[in-house]
Amino acid sequence: MPASTVVLRSQPGIKRDGTKYDGDFYTDGQWVRFQRGLPRKIGGYRSITKYLTEISRGLAAFTSMDIAYAHSGSATLLQRFTIDTTLNSSIMTDRTPTAIAAIGTLTLATGGAGSVDSVTVNGVTITSGSVAFNVSLGQTATDVASNITAHTSVPNYTAAAVGTTITITAVTANVDTNGYVVAATLTTITVTATPMAGGNTALIPSANNQWMFDYMYDPTSAVNSVIANVAPNGDCSCNNEGGQIFYGNLEGTDRLVNIKIPSTVNATGGMVILHPYLFYYGSDGVIGWSIPGDPTDLSGTGSGSARVWGQKIIKGLPLRAGSGSAPAGLFWANDAVIRSTFVGGAAIFNFDVVASDTSIMSAACVVDFDGVFYWAGVDRFLMFNGVVREVPNPMNLNWFFDSINEQQRTKVFAFKVARFGEIWWCYPRGTATECTHAVIYNVRENAWYDTKLPNSGRSAGVFGNLFARPLLTGVDVEPEGYKVWIHESGVDSISGQTALPVESYFETADISAVAKGNNSALRITQIEPDFIQSGDMTVQITGRANARAPEVYSTLFTFPDSATLSYQQIVMLKEQRRELRAKFTSNTIGGNYEMGQVIAHIDTADHRSLA
Repeated sequence: MPASTVVLRSQPGIKRDGTKYDGDFYTDGQWVRFQRGLPRKIGGYRSITKYLTEISRGLAAFTSMDIAYAHSGSATLLQRFTIDTTLNSSIMTDRTPTAIAAIGTLTLATGGAGSVDSVTVNGVTITSGSVAFNVSLGQTATDVASNITAHTSVPNYTAAAVGTTITITAVTANVDTNGYVVAATLTTITVTATPMAGGNTALIPSANNQWMFDYMYDPTSAVNSVIANVAPNGDCSCNNEGGQIFYGNLEGTDRLVNIKIPSTVNATGGMVILHPYLFYYGSDGVIGWSIPGDPTDLSGTGSGSARVWGQKIIKGLPLRAGSGSAPAGLFWANDAVIRSTFVGGAAIFNFDVVASDTSIMSAACVVDFDGVFYWAGVDRFLMFNGVVREVPNPMNLNWFFDSINEQQRTKVFAFKVARFGEIWWCYPRGTATECTHAVIYNVRENAWYDTKLPNSGRSAGVFGNLFARPLLTGVDVEPEGYKVWIHESGVDSISGQTALPVESYFETADISAVAKGNNSALRITQIEPDFIQSGDMTVQITGRANARAPEVYSTLFTFPDSATLSYQQIVMLKEQRRELRAKFTSNTIGGNYEMGQVIAHIDTADHRSLA
């Protein structure tokens, strides 16, 4: 064919499945996305703190008055830090729930004779017998306290007297003792009593702990509460043990307090706020809810539970509903998607199955993008926009599912980058035990691509609305701890005073005359770069003599961001391939690019079909 010009433009997305020669999509790429059908570099990332004590297994951020309050849960800790609009973070605050014993009191009020015949907590007698009046009410209180401490009961209590007040303390620190009624039967002596209160259950540590977070406004205290769920689901989403729910003031620094879960249900799957209710869910398809307006009361009037499915529920999210049917929610079991709607009356909520025989990869793999839910199943990608349907992926479906570390799949997490219409699924590839790669679905471009994650990977992530950027946690431990990164920040990798380039490249689809019926190799002699560009870029020609021949790579040709000399305006080269591709790379400090209409000058060469 005579010399001609070709636009080096492929279809948006990176095609990993099938052969390189089959298709018109880009064939390789790293840290590159597509906008308006064209490649551009993904933004850089900046470390904002390096003081997470343990690797994060759940991250959340809530914005209040230009401050993002971030919580990170791990195997044994719950930590909090804040981020301002300049992307500066605060010190770490430890909000890990700790064990606190519940306390109740008896105050001997009047009487100069008689006895305290018995003391009960929750209807169980905790004294060994009647304690007679002795000298004074103060001494009698001391005698009663000694009797309680010496007497073994189930549950067990200790007591101490200060003046006429007897303080009764549960030996086992547990929130379940809160609210127990303290009472006494007496002869002549009178008392006032306060119920057991202030108890708290500690976080149960586990290397498999995974966390969920949500938020709810408390009209009584006029503050936002953070609600946290933790369960040891890191080994398998089928886990049916553990499951705790805690709450506290979102902006506070105090340790979170346990919410008592009724004994007939559990929260091994997680929880979600469907205002004004807290919903929790877990084993055997059981979903429960709090009384309206109070997430701490899961057993009072207005609360309830229902067994809606046979398998464990592992994820729940709010769902838009019409007047009279709100609040509504969508729940994912391991093999079904279930919808809840408010109906009032004795039932309060109705549940219906919108899809069965589905699947879900992990609890953290669901993304709500403008009211449409996207998630990764165990063998395909799915969405819900009123009905459940598959999201077609002809680009990297096999690349993802054939390479994911199945033993670590509960660590898969997803987040969105709304500005570019992207949903990222981060996953452990090969034998990796942390998320090292991501597959990306671009909703606007209807395109799929992928990238390796920075450093050694990321462990958790969330999109931060305050700064319109994703917030992700690292997996490399340093002397100070684990880092938290703001992505889409600048174009480089910034950690403290250290700036490193972020390599980004893409490789075009094959250009071949053979596929058009001309058995000739192609010779490329010039490339006219058209980029919005910062920093030098390189282009390399690669390709093969035929689909089974080895790749042949040219030298690297560099073109600067500004052509100060005439010969820098184009790239002069002389390469020949029967199947020809071009790879463009940016790998300099401050490097960035958006591709435009890049022109290649190509003509035919010899007819050799063998390398």
